[in-house]
Amino acid sequence: MASCRFCLDNNVDTWFGSWCARCHKLQRIIALFGVEKVMGVLENVLIVDEETQEHKLKEELKSELTTREYNLRKKKDKKNKALETITEN
Repeated sequence: MASCRFCLDNNVDTWFGSWCARCHKLQRIIALFGVEKVMGVLENVLIVDEETQEHKLKEELKSELTTREYNLRKKKDKKNKALETITEN
């Protein structure tokens, strides 16, 4: 069988076809949603400029710090409750 004319990687899915199953699925998605919509999604999700990348990194770090702070408070509260229980007995 011949190679796919789009990805040039996989074999075509039928004897008379020119696209592999994966690329044929992409073709159907583009036909369903339109080229502009698919390109917009790809550019917004996969293609990231430096400013956006820095912003995402800062947000990720902020959420990580918040999670760690919450976990530390939770551990501290457990210790305090354990000490109170021991002190009461």
